[in-house]
Amino acid sequence: MGLKIRFLLTKACNATCGYCHNEGQGQSGNLLSIAVIRHVLDTLQTNGCQPQEIVLSGGEPTLHKQLGDIARLCKASGAHVSMNSHAGLPALLEKALPWLDELKVHVDSFDAEAQQASMGIALDKVLTSIQLAKHYPLQLCTNHPLKCEQEAATFIRHARQVGIHCKIIELFGHEAQVRLDDMDWLAYGYQAQADGSWLHEDGRHRLFTKRCGAHHNDKDTLFIGVDGIRRALNGVIIGQAKDFSMRMVRSA
Repeated sequence: MGLKIRFLLTKACNATCGYCHNEGQGQSGNLLSIAVIRHVLDTLQTNGCQPQEIVLSGGEPTLHKQLGDIARLCKASGAHVSMNSHAGLPALLEKALPWLDELKVHVDSFDAEAQQASMGIALDKVLTSIQLAKHYPLQLCTNHPLKCEQEAATFIRHARQVGIHCKIIELFGHEAQVRLDDMDWLAYGYQAQADGSWLHEDGRHRLFTKRCGAHHNDKDTLFIGVDGIRRALNGVIIGQAKDFSMRMVRSA
């Protein structure tokens, strides 16, 4: 598996997900400099190390003032570029869309009141972002936490109607009423595929599943943020991004 880089563009996030277990770290935070991102990518290229995938994350990446330029810079590296976002700021999100290969939108509910109460993000803004993304040749998927079987089935049906693929995530460290192993996707019209996904009987909608855990990230992933470089999101800092070197890559 090739090198995967996750640029944590900012610690700031304007969503209020109570179960957020990784990037979201509050309402404020410094921005990862585009100069640092360019330095990392140039160093890799100079040393013949091609990142296979670059993920733009945070916090909420659309809060970075240079998001469009960053997405374009990452795309020029030749890597598969994806972004994780709550998609509640469509005008800001749109700046990155031309340069993305994949967009993962986190949605708690397709019910407007429930979405607002859970995340503090307006559903109409999310739906606008999804429609904007459909104008580009990118992979589009929504991430959704597994809560209970009926809720998951309802969410998946709504995602299918909206026209966005769905990834159901079993959260790590949370008491759930149901686990992924308990879900009968066949009963909801999905057939297992060779790549591990599930395809709906309509032939258009795909369902993915993920079980989060203490070691669910790829071993070759580097998390690069304003405070330095880590091998795991909450791991020990192994160096400063501004001093990025091949030693960092080899230690990943």
